[in-house]
Amino acid sequence: MPGKIVFQVLYTSEAGYAFTRDDLALLLAGARRRNAAVDLTGMLVFAQNLFLQVLEGRAEDVLATFARIEVDSRHKNITTLFRGNAPAGRLFAEWAMGFHLIADADDLPAGLVRVHERINLAQFDHLSALEFLSACQRSLAPS
Repeated sequence: MPGKIVFQVLYTSEAGYAFTRDDLALLLAGARRRNAAVDLTGMLVFAQNLFLQVLEGRAEDVLATFARIEVDSRHKNITTLFRGNAPAGRLFAEWAMGFHLIADADDLPAGLVRVHERINLAQFDHLSALEFLSACQRSLAPS
């Protein structure tokens, strides 16, 4: 999308129930299919029943997707960290939805550590969340 304005929504949420790896696989398959159809890209991290996600693309597509998430019972206590035009453009253009599962300390991107054995995705502000998502992205191969 060179030369076009990229819109982003960045949020955290709690899982509506205890997700299994199969639940996450189903969520990702559906998200990737829907996102690819409208050229949405982004990154999702799941840790200790919390989601951190950025969606990026055309404003109307990002907002429609986020509106679905806001009423999806798989998410609760949604906190929007950023909603607007992305000054740096697409940061996660390689993925219809990149994904990183943090199940234990070995899953953290290089250079990051847990405090008291917890990672709290809700602690981030807009910029620290994007930095964390970018660190997770660098630890993955595009899918």
